[in-house]
Amino acid sequence: MSMINKNTSHNSKQIAIFGSGGHAVSVANVALSAGYSIKFFIDRESKGSNLLGYEVLKNSIEILDLKNICFAIGVGDNAAREDIYKKLIAINPELHFPALIHDSSVISNFTKIGDGTVVMPNAVVGPNSKIGIFCLINTRSSIDHDSSMSDFSSLAPAAVTGGNVKIGFRSAISLGASVKHGVSIGDDSVLGANSYLNKDLENNQIAYGVPAKKIRIRNVGDAYLS
Repeated sequence: MSMINKNTSHNSKQIAIFGSGGHAVSVANVALSAGYSIKFFIDRESKGSNLLGYEVLKNSIEILDLKNICFAIGVGDNAAREDIYKKLIAINPELHFPALIHDSSVISNFTKIGDGTVVMPNAVVGPNSKIGIFCLINTRSSIDHDSSMSDFSSLAPAAVTGGNVKIGFRSAISLGASVKHGVSIGDDSVLGANSYLNKDLENNQIAYGVPAKKIRIRNVGDAYLS
């Protein structure tokens, strides 16, 4: 994990994107904004042969011996993104997954953003925040100063946190939800859409409402996107 300068040029870099759904399209948009050129998409389950005018490969093995190419995972579900990453690294630990940051985002010079993380248009990351690997900071979402997102966690579009907020591994803050300053969220938890969380949330919880209340236990990997 390193300090991010989102204006660093990557014009000579090509990138291949795993996935061919709507989220992969959004990741492609960010990659282009960040100065990458798209080589192709990769998806064994794809129903088409091209996406946005780029080829969709069915077999990821085809690309593993290519040089001078970076990779991104265009899958929105946190646990699924982690599973894909672990399988790819087991095959080839040399694959490089850069952080992708849209040029319209506002990123503090004092923030750290991990590899594989994607920051969507008009997102904001405050100073002294630490963003783990393969996180998703979605369109118009905001995480304020001195906060942290653990690996494979996500903020949905328009989700907002105050400062000193901690988001656990694989946890998801849903559409338009907000989190009070100083609140901690455990691992594998989900805060429902348009909810307001004003107190700590433990591991493996689903909570929603205003203020948010615990609704039920959540198992690791349970679907939350549809």
